[in-house]
Amino acid sequence: MKPTPLDTTEVVRAGVEKAAKDLSARIEALGFKRTKRMLWVRRHQHTADFITLFRDGSSYGKPRNYSVSFTVSFGIRVLKDDFESLSLNGPLYDYSERLRAAHYHFRFNAQTGSTYNRCVEDLVRYVVQEGEPWFSRFRETKALLDALESPLRESQKARLRQAFDEAVETAAISQSLKLLGIKDR
Repeated sequence: MKPTPLDTTEVVRAGVEKAAKDLSARIEALGFKRTKRMLWVRRHQHTADFITLFRDGSSYGKPRNYSVSFTVSFGIRVLKDDFESLSLNGPLYDYSERLRAAHYHFRFNAQTGSTYNRCVEDLVRYVVQEGEPWFSRFRETKALLDALESPLRESQKARLRQAFDEAVETAAISQSLKLLGIKDR
């Protein structure tokens, strides 16, 4: 009796998980910790930097083939922000970006492993070359509050200012930690 081939979904899921683990191992030195399936976070006193991966086509049911491609985005979360989800307020590398510039290759074949190493290398390179300079630019509170290109909305800036005025943890901080997958210290 021939063994039943693995379902496309299982193969793609395993490939995505392997890529996420390999990415985690490579960006841990930058201070990022994988806190959820497709979320990496680096916490600061009043904010957190985060990276998300999204498997393109993942919301449309069973994969049609073994090709896996990712959208990568960055964000900064004010821990006192009371918005009920994470705001992807940083650079985003998605399909439309790929059409403009083929600098990164975020795709591989989960069945054959074709271009897997290139994909993981480019994910890491994107975090280092694009994400880290952006995060560094807004590392200081003054830049988050005053820069014309600040990724924060006015309500988030107000929450960040409050963080310096109040020492008490709030429900908003607890909500942020939960959204980011951070276990309280």
